[in-house]
Amino acid sequence: MASPPATDKIAIVTGGATGIGRAIAEAYLRRGDTVVIADINAPLAAETASELAKLGRCLSIATDVSDEAAVSDLVRRTRAELGGLDYLVNNAGIHLHKLIVDTELAEWNRQLEVQLTGPFLCARDVARDMLRHGTRGAIVNIVSVAARMGRVKGAAHSASKAGLVMLTQTLAMELGGHGIRVNAIAPGLVDTESQRAEEVISTAYKQSYIKELPLGRLGEPSEIADAVMFLCSDAARWITGHTLFVDGGFMAGNLSLQGNTDFFAELPLQGRT
Repeated sequence: MASPPATDKIAIVTGGATGIGRAIAEAYLRRGDTVVIADINAPLAAETASELAKLGRCLSIATDVSDEAAVSDLVRRTRAELGGLDYLVNNAGIHLHKLIVDTELAEWNRQLEVQLTGPFLCARDVARDMLRHGTRGAIVNIVSVAARMGRVKGAAHSASKAGLVMLTQTLAMELGGHGIRVNAIAPGLVDTESQRAEEVISTAYKQSYIKELPLGRLGEPSEIADAVMFLCSDAARWITGHTLFVDGGFMAGNLSLQGNTDFFAELPLQGRT
């Protein structure tokens, strides 16, 4: 793939230490941007930033996105240490796989704290910074195909992602007049390191899933990153409030497995999105 044009911008990627987040951070660096990896796992975030530093300037800031003070500190430090802030990618996520009747309130709350309240806090504080400095930036929220499909044992995950789609649209309406674009990307099942282990997602599940994909394979983290780069480029300058499905065609029409108990039975109790 040809290298994207250099933009020399500054991006925050939450949950950027591994998987899709790391791929997004790497994509920004390859086009000449500076990246802040914001992750709750401080040692892993620092390790990732050190490894990616060979591509460009990459910093790590330990951040629990559900903590208002931590998010405010993230934005403040980014501005103070780097002198700017142009892009935010809300990627941090967790996953709860339980029937509603078995779900404790604390589990439900934590899911929404990370995957809905966290993006709200990050987008709010980044938007405040952009407005204060007149930055015509972009925010990208990583949602999921689960934002559009209910499924057994996926209530908290699907509800948080659906809420994030609505947050995306409202942010786009409120910030568009200031030149700040806000969009979402909804990945299907992506082949990340955390999902390769048999105990996380079984081979049988993956094979069943792939059979439903018109493109016949799982996604790669770099393909989600490519979509983020598009939405944070001038090529997308007239796109805002949109949810882009990057899912191998899963949502195109063959939705017979939505809500199917047997199909989703192999999903992990907990794991990264």
